[in-house]
Amino acid sequence: MLSGETANGAFPVTAVSTMASVVENAELGVDYNSQYTFIRLWNFYQEDGISAHEATLAAASQSAIDFSEDRDGDGVIDAEEVALVVVLTSTGLAADLVSKYRPTGPVLVITDNEATVRQTSSRFGQYAVRVDTLGGAGGSRVNSDELIAKGVEFASQKGWMSEGKHVIAVSGVDKACADERAMVRFVAGMKCHRPSFIYSNPTKLRYLKSLISTAIDTKLLLEAAVKHRRMTKIVCTMGPKCWDEATL
Repeated sequence: MLSGETANGAFPVTAVSTMASVVENAELGVDYNSQYTFIRLWNFYQEDGISAHEATLAAASQSAIDFSEDRDGDGVIDAEEVALVVVLTSTGLAADLVSKYRPTGPVLVITDNEATVRQTSSRFGQYAVRVDTLGGAGGSRVNSDELIAKGVEFASQKGWMSEGKHVIAVSGVDKACADERAMVRFVAGMKCHRPSFIYSNPTKLRYLKSLISTAIDTKLLLEAAVKHRRMTKIVCTMGPKCWDEATL
């Protein structure tokens, strides 16, 4: 959250860019398996527990974590080593339940709802693709494979896809939309390649710390070569310094 820094500060673009860089680097230090387990256990022991629908969608996030692999052995999972999750949703519910369990890679939201497109801007890891229709129980059933293929094509154009990357598709059981009953499947990817070594050298364990040292300056933050697609979203309060079109 950036409030006074952007609303009143003289350098709103620098403030936002700096926070984006801090977040990008911090995400490299996340232990996704431990995070998933914590979220799942916390919800499991709540009064309402976890529904069958949520459990299915949580499994999509778990699969994304399982299929992420440190191919280059540098101790971090970067943008080319994560699994993409494609979700067909109208209300955004299915995508939100996937994001809730914090997958390692982007959650590509295929939707026919403009409101859902807008709300992805504040959802963890979500990026939207608008389509004309997902179909429905009372109308013609849109082929979910075609919609997922559109999502994969979009991800390829954005540079989110690399050779052998897994794609986890979330669609409905009896229709394309996954908001009521969900089905998880794999539509792309190769057999996982695992490094044959274990991390025994502490200097290789870069997932325990950020790539940035404690001596932080603006240039280092803004020019750090991080191969990672930021998942955390930034909310800014826009003030007078942000009102000209170029700054916006």
